[in-house]
Amino acid sequence: MDLAPLQKKLQELLNASFKICRLLIYIIAVNFVVCQKKQKKGYQLGKLRDVNLYGSIEIRHLERVKNDTEAKEANLSTKGNLHSLIINWSWKGPHRYESEEVRVTEALKPHPNLTCLTISGFRGFRFPDWMNHSVLRNVVSTTIRSCANCSGLPPFGELPCLESLELLMGSLEYVEEGDDVHSGFPTRRRFPSLRKLFIGEFHKGLLKKEGEEQFPVLEQMTIFDCHMFVYATLSSYFTDLTSLHIIHNNEPGLSQCFEERLEIHSCSALEILPEEGVKGLTSLTLLSVYDCEMLKCLPDGLQHLTALTSLTVGGCPTLIKRCEKGIGED
Repeated sequence: MDLAPLQKKLQELLNASFKICRLLIYIIAVNFVVCQKKQKKGYQLGKLRDVNLYGSIEIRHLERVKNDTEAKEANLSTKGNLHSLIINWSWKGPHRYESEEVRVTEALKPHPNLTCLTISGFRGFRFPDWMNHSVLRNVVSTTIRSCANCSGLPPFGELPCLESLELLMGSLEYVEEGDDVHSGFPTRRRFPSLRKLFIGEFHKGLLKKEGEEQFPVLEQMTIFDCHMFVYATLSSYFTDLTSLHIIHNNEPGLSQCFEERLEIHSCSALEILPEEGVKGLTSLTLLSVYDCEMLKCLPDGLQHLTALTSLTVGGCPTLIKRCEKGIGED
């Protein structure tokens, strides 16, 4: 069933409804563009106060919001039928002070029924306090994109239903703030439901609290363009991991994983694959290595991988030269 015509009609209905005071309507999949008072295109957040949103909404150009008082008028915390929320700041326009953006985001606290959350382009120095187990307890999917000024992440490991986490383009450290006493959800088992983890274009490392079980059901992990990323210390926890993609990283580390698929692409500074780490990949069935210009050799540990059925190597000129028949070193 094509929902595009219905969505268009509903958007038109939303536009018309803003002229009627306290009109109760249901809206599915809305793109809400924020404007300032003197602008003709878009709306002020206060227009959402009396709208009973159902489904999803994307609020764009939040850099145009003057203060948290204006943001509170959206009244998102009362909208229990809203399941997906995307809040977006444009990189093109001028932004408010970092502290003001934090207050605006605090005022956009959603209802606990929310299941999907995306934050993009946020320039505040920290994430809002409502990003915790109490408010996000039903969230299954979260995306954090281009939040360059935040150095720490919210305690996503406490979220019992979180299955998919994407972290894109930032300088965040993948470390949980706070402690078990004040978190409201004391546990030693972090990310209990997470199955998919994507981390791309991050400038710092992956840290963890020692002695805690993490990622007990993680199945897919992708690390893209994270040149200083450290994840080898966590690999022993990935007991259910079936797919690991390492793309455009300098030094991937492997240690006692149980992946079925390992793909390493465009790691230009990679010279060797760690011998001990490869030996631990006892369930590996597919290994592909592409565009690793400095890779010199494949580890001897490959001969111990009895489950390996597919090995593909391409775009690795140094390795190919060493393996040329009759003239290569190997």
